[in-house]
Amino acid sequence: QPEARAASRYTAPPHSGISLWHDVELEERTWLDEPTGLIRYVNEIPLGCLQKFEVMPHLPGNAIEEDPKGSSRLAAFGVPVPFNYGCFPQTYRDPRELDALHGAPGDDDPLDVLDLCGKPMGVGEVVRCRPLGAVCLIDEGEADWKILAVNVDAEGPLAEARSIEDVERIAPGRVQECLQWIDDFKQSGGKGEAKLHFEVHKAEVALALIQIGRASCRERV
Repeated sequence: QPEARAASRYTAPPHSGISLWHDVELEERTWLDEPTGLIRYVNEIPLGCLQKFEVMPHLPGNAIEEDPKGSSRLAAFGVPVPFNYGCFPQTYRDPRELDALHGAPGDDDPLDVLDLCGKPMGVGEVVRCRPLGAVCLIDEGEADWKILAVNVDAEGPLAEARSIEDVERIAPGRVQECLQWIDDFKQSGGKGEAKLHFEVHKAEVALALIQIGRASCRERV
């Protein structure tokens, strides 16, 4: 397990009346309504913290709140999250649909995103990103996909990455660092209920998962 470090403290923003799940546009498009290839995500857990914040699908307006149980588990783990972690608005992982690769149902939540850039983003901040890949975590029998992306507005060369190969060239070991943290954290619970598949799928798989998630969200609404 990595060495513990000091963590920044955050509080959830006051609810603005805007649903971070349904009212934020997923795709960035040009004024001619053409796709730019950029996707928006809602940041939940900032890089460098030991607290779990989450957009709450069951609350009115889908407010973002701290999950005390999740924060306690992160605090016990003691190693701050080495990436920004959030979800894609207007997406849903339907538990009635089985994953094509692993045959497991969706986890009944928006699709998750892991931002590889090193700039901490605030709780509830909306970030423009470029999806580059995807990994699958099977958690309690559910397919909990994580999309790997880069914040295109962050400073530094990672913001320009167009592929996972670019990330490896620009920041060797960065993807492995993030995946290892997830695996270490999940295994720290001691129940063995989670298995991270370290295989990183290409951007095409990530974009397909986002589109499936968007279609499932539309059906749910």
